[in-house]
Amino acid sequence: MIEIKEVKGRRMLKQFIEFPVKLYKDCPYFTPYLYEDELANLTPGKNPAAKYCEFKLFLAYKDKKIVGRICGIINHFSNEKYHQNRVRFNRIDMIDDIEVTKALIKAVEDFGKEQGLTEINGPLGYSDQDKEGMLTKGFDQMNMFVTFYTHEYYVEHMKQLGFKVDAKWNEYKIIIPKEIDPRITKMSQFVQKKYKFHLQKIKSKRELKRDVIIEVLKLTNVCYANLYGYVPIDEKQMIHLADQYIPLVNLNYLQLVRDENEKLVAYGLMIPTPVNALKKHKGHLFPLGWIDFLKDLKHSKVLDMLLVAVDPKYQSSGVMAIIFEKAISNAIKNGITHAETGPELEYNENVQSLWKNLETINHKERVCWLKPIE
Repeated sequence: MIEIKEVKGRRMLKQFIEFPVKLYKDCPYFTPYLYEDELANLTPGKNPAAKYCEFKLFLAYKDKKIVGRICGIINHFSNEKYHQNRVRFNRIDMIDDIEVTKALIKAVEDFGKEQGLTEINGPLGYSDQDKEGMLTKGFDQMNMFVTFYTHEYYVEHMKQLGFKVDAKWNEYKIIIPKEIDPRITKMSQFVQKKYKFHLQKIKSKRELKRDVIIEVLKLTNVCYANLYGYVPIDEKQMIHLADQYIPLVNLNYLQLVRDENEKLVAYGLMIPTPVNALKKHKGHLFPLGWIDFLKDLKHSKVLDMLLVAVDPKYQSSGVMAIIFEKAISNAIKNGITHAETGPELEYNENVQSLWKNLETINHKERVCWLKPIE
């Protein structure tokens, strides 16, 4: 018999966060999520998204042992924006037992039905800055620390429960060339001259203020507005996210393009991946994880591409060449072998076209599921 319990208190929350670490302890491809960030994201008083989201966390038990987890989210802003009646599920993990998955999904469906909702979809989070999508390709690839890794049987469970694919994302491995393509350099110089653009120079982390990341997130709101399920980030969330992003930033891979009036028109944010440190310390920064974490942020040979955006007015201008020229130059200098993109919507040709002059491998895919609530 499967028993479902709503998460109450810090002890159960800790069990909720750490369940996937135990589930995937023998899986070489699973990267733990940053525990401290998860703790903040899943505590209503600490997550500003609680302003427009209601959420409940559930654990599944079998023979008094935890065998699954799920987060149910009612995003009122999203439902109003897209004229939907949906409850979202996220952070779903379970043993290979369809009855466990069925019980977890039912818990979220019941949560939705309490408020008259008629559909369930996911994995989707509080906003587009949260982890989303279930892996359907790339089970032999390590996940980025900002994405989920899931076993292949998850997909079969969703199909058995009647879910249909509602959206699909691709992820790419971008091979760092041995030298910069002269076409990129030429385009960078041309665009800077034509539009009077320039790269902002930030010499030290002390100069990287919270306001800069907030400016980045404001541009993100504009650029991502029409993407699947996107929910704009409000001011409090921006502060929350800025405080999470700033410690991660390696200035070699933060490129901010400004116009002659110092307005931000494009940016690229990448970091040397900290996955090895997270795996070693099971997602915990403290007491000693932060030492290896900081080492990875300086010396890892793989880049995680976290965010990239261009002001819609300049999306056909070639402005990304300015970002690529600097980022690739630094990557070559530091011995980076390749970069990993985050999930990109299948129909988002604007972002996929950015890599057209680079060698890429579509090595991972993930989907969002949808079905009526029974």
